Parts: sequence; structure tokens; C-alpha cells
Amino acid sequence: MFDQPRFPWRGLMLDVARHFLPKHEVLRIIDLMALHRLNTLHLHLTDDQGRRVEIRRYPRLTEVGSWRRESRTGASDGRPHGGHYTQDDIREIIAYAAERFVTVVPEIETPGHVQAALAAYPSLG
Repeated sequence: MFDQPRFPWRGLMLDVARHFLPKHEVLRIIDLMALHRLNTLHLHLTDDQGRRVEIRRYPRLTEVGSWRRESRTGASDGRPHGGHYTQDDIREIIAYAAERFVTVVPEIETPGHVQAALAAYPSLG
């Protein structure tokens, strides 16, 4: 029996910029990807709704820019939502994925989609 995936890039885009997921949930998704023979995790880390990766030189990007007042985009439920990944978290996610033959493609948008960054550093606007 010969079994081979049809496409070399079999991926999933995970938008943690708009809706943050804790690291343990990202790792669980990687396990599910490996189970279903997906090999590429496109990790959307920045957008207007949040900046999810620690930049040590600019700590307010995560102190301020990783949080918003509402848990859902456009909602008015009054529940704060947010969080971020430390540099060590990102390293762990990448290593965990590699052990399961999943490549992580981090996406950091700039110069567009920077409202979260401007909330942290208004002088950039």
C-alpha cells in the first residue's frame, strides 16, 4: 500500500492575534495537526486586536497591546481578553511542533494592522 499526502504544504492558520489561546491549547492543536498529517502552522501573532509575542525592548507591546476590553471583536460583553507568549513560549511551541514534523511560520504584520502597538506606544503614530 502506498500512502502519501497529495500536497506538500498542508497547513492551518491559527489567528491568536484576534483571539488569544493559551500555550497549552496551541500545543494541543499541534498534536491534532500531526494526527491529521498537517505539516505547517501559520501563527498569526499581530493585528489590530492584539500583539501576542514578547519584544523585550518594547514591553508595553504586550503589557498594553495584548489586551482589549471585550472578549470578542466587536462585542460589548465587558470581559477583558488577552495574553501573550514569551520568547521562551515561542521557542517551546516551535520545538514541540518540530518534534511532530510541523513547521511553524510566525506572522508579524507591519506597518499595517498596528492599532494594538499604537495603543502601547502612541508616539509611533
